[in-house]
Amino acid sequence: MKFHFIDEPELEFGGSGRHIDIRHGLAEHGPLDKGLTSAPQIIRVGVVGAAQDVEQLRVWVDRCRLGIDAKKSKRTTLFIGFPGFGASATLCDFVIDDRLVDIISGSELSYIGEADEKTFRTASMDRFRLGASDLIEKANAAVVLCLLPESFVRRIDMPVKPEIGPRSRRRHKRDDEGVWHDIFKANAIQLARPVQVVRPATYGGGVHHFKRDGTAVREMQDEATRAWNFFCALYYKAGGIPWRLAREATDLMTCYMGISFYHDPKSESLSTSVAQIFNERGEGMVVRGGPAVLDDRDKTPHLSDLDAEHLLKQAVDAFRREHRTSPARLVCHKSSYFNKSELTGCAATVKELRLDSYDLLSLRPSHTRLYRPNSYPPLRGTAVVHSDGCLLYTQGSVDFYHCYPGLYVPRTLDVQLDHTESGVIGQLTELLALTKMNWNSTELINLEPITLSAARNVGRILRYVPTQSTAQSRFSFFM
Repeated sequence: MKFHFIDEPELEFGGSGRHIDIRHGLAEHGPLDKGLTSAPQIIRVGVVGAAQDVEQLRVWVDRCRLGIDAKKSKRTTLFIGFPGFGASATLCDFVIDDRLVDIISGSELSYIGEADEKTFRTASMDRFRLGASDLIEKANAAVVLCLLPESFVRRIDMPVKPEIGPRSRRRHKRDDEGVWHDIFKANAIQLARPVQVVRPATYGGGVHHFKRDGTAVREMQDEATRAWNFFCALYYKAGGIPWRLAREATDLMTCYMGISFYHDPKSESLSTSVAQIFNERGEGMVVRGGPAVLDDRDKTPHLSDLDAEHLLKQAVDAFRREHRTSPARLVCHKSSYFNKSELTGCAATVKELRLDSYDLLSLRPSHTRLYRPNSYPPLRGTAVVHSDGCLLYTQGSVDFYHCYPGLYVPRTLDVQLDHTESGVIGQLTELLALTKMNWNSTELINLEPITLSAARNVGRILRYVPTQSTAQSRFSFFM
């Protein structure tokens, strides 16, 4: 057993500038595509919501345009002000004019909010989807925000459940209830532009969500951090590229791929795989895989050798179509270990496609923890390499911040090297860097790399998309 510390990987921003922190990098160098003709210059943001919510959002957007001061704190590297956006600021301008707004009337809100559970779900989703469709088609919105009223948030977080008898309680699963956000995103997946569900806390700092007992939980992030996360996500959804993994001239063109599994709600036994593909710029594509089978020994899902082979071919083909070139290296992260059949299928695909190298890693959160003196969590980047694999702290204290930025005790990531042609430390460094590629977060608090966390999020939405439907392939539609 050996202990290692991995230095914080850098990211690349505009003008080839580099920094280990997302917000500092953007503030100093701007987004990666700054100055390019392909970069968004003005992003037309559509909004669907109640009149008072739309007004509050527009006031907040105008406030953010001028910049938001950093939270008052001694930790000046952790809390950094939002620099604003527009002609002279970091990001391009975000515009919400009257043609880009669809107001949900008071009578509609009352009808939907007071309806029974089934009608509420159907009517609320249909209203937002139709409103978004109109704004995309008639007003050319690049992305549409769906503002949930607080009354809707309460209904979504505290659904009225039917009474369940003692005999049927065992069969009643939480997945059977469905998740409003995921079902709505699945319904809106055929729209021409991405949509984003927004809760009032984002722009108003109020209630974030309701617990099952009705307790309201208020927003805990400071305003500048909310602005960083919100507008960077919008920039990516509108086609911008805020940052990417730092890449050296000698690095091979790499396809990063994540495989996770989800249960089809129409079948209790069927699991289906989903792959999420990224390059170093973070341009994600979605590929749906075939059926998976649970291993009788440890009850984890796996693919047959033919399905694994087919899935990897689909991933490389999607990468080639998107980037007009073939990858020289394939990195695959999976939520369950690679069994013999999967290893055989992957090896056959790599040989057939003549890739230079490939690495197969299985990742899962671990309950094994390390301890430092006093009450400080271990540093992010702390790694333990042992005979069966590795433990990596992708969360933890960050030396650049002089503190731990998370709210809960950090967990380690259990890393199993099922097949690797790269050095162990190089693999762990890459994993650490990929935790920074979550476009919804500009903070160093993510446990899993984007490959696996994105595959999980995509799977939660795809489970509600009919198998025969053609879903969008861009990851921005699933965020």
